[in-house]
Amino acid sequence: MTDWRDYLERARAYHGHLCSGQILGLRLVLKGLALLGLDPAAPQRDLMLFIETNRCLADAAYVVTGITLGRRRLLVYNFGKAAMTFLDLRTNQAFRVAARSDIRPDKSEKDLVAFWGRYDDDQILSVQKVVINLRPEDRPGKPLRRITCPRCGEDVLDGRDTLVQGQAICRSCAGEAYYQIPEPTPETTPE
Repeated sequence: MTDWRDYLERARAYHGHLCSGQILGLRLVLKGLALLGLDPAAPQRDLMLFIETNRCLADAAYVVTGITLGRRRLLVYNFGKAAMTFLDLRTNQAFRVAARSDIRPDKSEKDLVAFWGRYDDDQILSVQKVVINLRPEDRPGKPLRRITCPRCGEDVLDGRDTLVQGQAICRSCAGEAYYQIPEPTPETTPE
């Protein structure tokens, strides 16, 4: 059986330092794989991950599984939680694994590996069997649909557009952008 300690140096090298988030992330991922009966050393071609944070824990998922955003098998829902859901695309079996919040090292703890090594997974992780209703356009693979937004001219893939007055446009043009474009000023206007 694979031990989370086997991944510590890879996690440190990839993330830049070793912290509780990395250690918990390694343990979450290995627990999720074990629940699905998947070997961490094997390529994870049929695994999809749903990660509920964009912090340290997320990097541990890549260290163990090699799964990336670009292959559409990793989705990040930034709920700010130390949790991940593991979906086996072959069987549609899914488990959500979360770090329990009642055990945390205090700031004086010097050896995080020793601290977290004192606890079994059952003491620090909670597990729920869950159902993921994955739409066809959310599954890995080639885009199933593509539209060009008539307002900005950019392509929108896989139903990520929205209807405004009966017209399919991108969500940014519909007012859902995470950014704003400032009004041009003489300093920002290209010559």
